[in-house]
Amino acid sequence: MNANTILVVVGLAGVYLLTVAMWPYRACGGCQGGKVRSPSGRHWRPCRRCGGTGRRRRWGAHLIGRR
Repeated sequence: MNANTILVVVGLAGVYLLTVAMWPYRACGGCQGGKVRSPSGRHWRPCRRCGGTGRRRRWGAHLIGRR
């Protein structure tokens, strides 16, 4: 790898960490809003993945310790 490639990779990592610092959460892929239907289809219950919030922490937010 040459110096330009390394600079590009470091720059992209920096941009990613900056966006994680600004927006530490992403939408939950399991529920789109925090609720899912029960197996019978009659009732709603909180999503197991996000706990009913509809948001999940991004991977980079765990790295930088952002809550």
